[in-house]
Amino acid sequence: MQIRIASPDDLEFIEGAYEYARVFMQAHGNATQWLDGYPSMDVVRADVEQGHAYIVADDEGPLAVFSFIPGPDETYDQIDGAWRCDADYHVIHRVAAVRGRGVARTVFSFAAERTDYLRCDTHEDNTPMRRALESFGFRECGTITVANGTERVAYDWLKEPLNGGTSRP
Repeated sequence: MQIRIASPDDLEFIEGAYEYARVFMQAHGNATQWLDGYPSMDVVRADVEQGHAYIVADDEGPLAVFSFIPGPDETYDQIDGAWRCDADYHVIHRVAAVRGRGVARTVFSFAAERTDYLRCDTHEDNTPMRRALESFGFRECGTITVANGTERVAYDWLKEPLNGGTSRP
């Protein structure tokens, strides 16, 4: 798998990937994570214009999209719990795959090669993403509240362990 920055030519794929993800989540016990057409095309276009949207592709073409954004992210200012670190961080948002296996690990590895500290969040019912985060070495830190007022489980990942803990890619 290869990863590249998304371009305006990718907007149709990205829109389809997010629609696929919404349907998948609803069919697999996570009916409330991306309500009302989130992420909107305005959010998608902003990610693309700012160079924060990335496409995961293989020999058959695009298979996933995600956003990789330098912090700070105001969504993470308030947490019921505690982040393990207060260093500069990057955020992984809006991961959606339409096919393939190991996409999340590829995304996390890409991000981990570019920063020492990552933050991410997901819905409590998003079992596939929660498993992928924990498998990579993200640790659950607490809950945050997103813009629409709903809670998300917050995770972080550190390249170097703190206080004898372990981090692993």
